[in-house]
Amino acid sequence: MSYPIVVCEDNATQLKNIKVILESYLMFHDDPLKLVLVAQSPDQVFEYLSKKPLSRGIYFLDIDLGTNINGIDLAKQIRKIDVQANIIFTTTHDEMAPITLKNKVGAIDFIEKDQSIEDYRDNLYDALKYAETITDKTMKKENVNFSFEIGNQIYNFDKSEVVLIETSAVPHRLTLETINGNYEFYDKINGLEKEYSFLLKLSRSCLINPNNIRNANFTTRIITFKNGSTKKFPIGKSRKFKFEIKKALKH
Repeated sequence: MSYPIVVCEDNATQLKNIKVILESYLMFHDDPLKLVLVAQSPDQVFEYLSKKPLSRGIYFLDIDLGTNINGIDLAKQIRKIDVQANIIFTTTHDEMAPITLKNKVGAIDFIEKDQSIEDYRDNLYDALKYAETITDKTMKKENVNFSFEIGNQIYNFDKSEVVLIETSAVPHRLTLETINGNYEFYDKINGLEKEYSFLLKLSRSCLINPNNIRNANFTTRIITFKNGSTKKFPIGKSRKFKFEIKKALKH
């Protein structure tokens, strides 16, 4: 699962600048982040969220949007849809900072545009990394469930149902095996390993849920899962891997 990024900026030049900066960051970082919307008006944001509500999004909002709806009002509406939204304001009006606090929209940063492009870029990067960090921490505390999207549908499984996740024969897709069935969706193994602490990395292409192991034979290196699937683990796996499996089998 990726963390969606939304940008709303009414100035076309500034919108292009922030888009280029964010795309550059995403290109060189293997993070669970995805730029899903770059908009010039609040209406575009409302339209997008009405069709595809987001969760744990990162929102870069200009305060003065040149309409009767400013960035603070937009943030309030976003938070009604995405209660765990990470709001980051960008503006040339630094005197607006206290007003954002007064309105209690829970902004995590306030970035001034009137600075060098290098400083502006660095501030955007810092805000993005901070938003990702606090979202990661929240997810690790709450990840009793496993969620993913297929088209316009969101699937949610209790972690006890998850058996394993591995790369599919179809590029960029993963296969999820649950106790009762299999599913395919788009995501990255590395991102899921960071996001879901209950998953254990069996190999570069496979994550497993140790709690759904029925038997582990350390002579043949064959693991049998509760849904009947089997996987062979590499001979060079560390003691930590064996310890984690043995610990799960004892529960």
